[in-house]
Amino acid sequence: ATLGASRATAHPLAAEFARLRDYLELMAIRMGARLAFALHLPDELQGVPVPPLLLQPLVENAIRHGLEPRVQGGRIDVAAARAGDQLLLTVQDSGVGVDTTAVPPGERFGMAQVRERVATAYGGRGRVDVQSEPGAGATIRIALPLGGDFAGAQSANPD
Repeated sequence: ATLGASRATAHPLAAEFARLRDYLELMAIRMGARLAFALHLPDELQGVPVPPLLLQPLVENAIRHGLEPRVQGGRIDVAAARAGDQLLLTVQDSGVGVDTTAVPPGERFGMAQVRERVATAYGGRGRVDVQSEPGAGATIRIALPLGGDFAGAQSANPD
């Protein structure tokens, strides 16, 4: 399903969350009680077109760099919300965090890929922000403009 979605320029946010749920459930089998997660997608945002694999690299990073290094693991929360004319997507983890001044988070492959996808699909009108510090987990927020001028909106295909 993930490979099929990656070939499209856009898909409904509900499909993005469905792929995340599949991935997190698979990781929960591997990590057991060390991984807790919650996905929050309001009904009114389910059909919003987004680039595929926008959130999964962030969740993968949260597990690999945030939760796996902790003996007790942790929690990941992924949420979507609307704020005026913007779609806000948040990936928050309770992991080990990172010193954002020592290792620029936008320079890692996963983050660089997400930043590039947002810039390409939204013509520079989207934003990706990272907040983290050692011992305090990480929060990544993506703000995307809502509206009909998203570069992939016309080719969105429901799964």
